[in-house]
Amino acid sequence: MAVSGTYSFNLDIDEVIQEAIEMIGGENTFGHEPASARRSLNIMLKDWQNRGVLLWTTLTSTVTVSSSTASYSLDTSTLDALEVVINRDDTDLQLERVSSEEYLLIPNKTQTGRPNQYSIRRERDNPVLRVWPLPDNSTDILKLEIIKEIQDINKSAEQNADIPKAFLPCLTTGLAYHMSIKRPGVPESRINFLKINYEENMARALLSNRELTSMKVVPKLRYM
Repeated sequence: MAVSGTYSFNLDIDEVIQEAIEMIGGENTFGHEPASARRSLNIMLKDWQNRGVLLWTTLTSTVTVSSSTASYSLDTSTLDALEVVINRDDTDLQLERVSSEEYLLIPNKTQTGRPNQYSIRRERDNPVLRVWPLPDNSTDILKLEIIKEIQDINKSAEQNADIPKAFLPCLTTGLAYHMSIKRPGVPESRINFLKINYEENMARALLSNRELTSMKVVPKLRYM
């Protein structure tokens, strides 16, 4: 039996929209629907990032510290930092994450030394990384495992969504569901079917989007 020998299947945004429209059924595409669909796709992708860590959006970023400087503004496309290490003398040393409340309670915030704690303050436009103690040099490098936003969808033709191909089923069924809500005349039973189909596809995709490693839980003990 002959097979294609290729692994390049993908859908551009126009094809995603057409696939979603076919799932909804009914009349042909309205003139304004592509723009409406792109808006729905961008909103939906934001919702995906509210559901958990998407592995393809994580990467390692670096920040060079400045002596006696506690705060470092991260890129506007950064959502959060999962882990932070500090590199000194070619050795990576892990920093402990503390909450904003715990950071506020540090008695002496001007103490200098090698940072061993960090806190992420989520501001409106970008997160801010705060470290303690204050760096005692300007040569150490912070390595951050960050979560970045999914890139925007801003045109239909010759553009793919910033997602792995494994997420195409939930992208198309999710768009069909969101568009069906906005389309007049779509039966409620059809809307409910599309929603269930979308959530099932999303659950399968998220199940595949996970680290295949064992998890070790270690209690944090404090001695009074």
